[in-house]
Amino acid sequence: MENEKYIELRRDVLISIQRALWGMIYPSIRAIAVGFEETKKLTVIYYLDKEPEDEDYENISEVTGEVCSDIDFSTVEELCIYTNQPFSELDNLVSWVYIRKEE
Repeated sequence: MENEKYIELRRDVLISIQRALWGMIYPSIRAIAVGFEETKKLTVIYYLDKEPEDEDYENISEVTGEVCSDIDFSTVEELCIYTNQPFSELDNLVSWVYIRKEE
């Protein structure tokens, strides 16, 4: 992807997911990472402090649905992962879009 087009898409993805996350963050989310491969694939990872439940998958689907209403991605990968690993050891894909303050 040309650098200028990549920068534009990155900006659009980050703005879109930030808007999509308004009111969607809840206490068990430790961090959220987003990645993309041109407009072929959008990946969003919720890192949780508990085992994922149906509500977590419903929430992430709402968020990715909002992003896909702004940007036409061909496929979407939604991951909800339970982990206590430090943020420095987690995959942030293209960018973190949320990190909870932890002591």
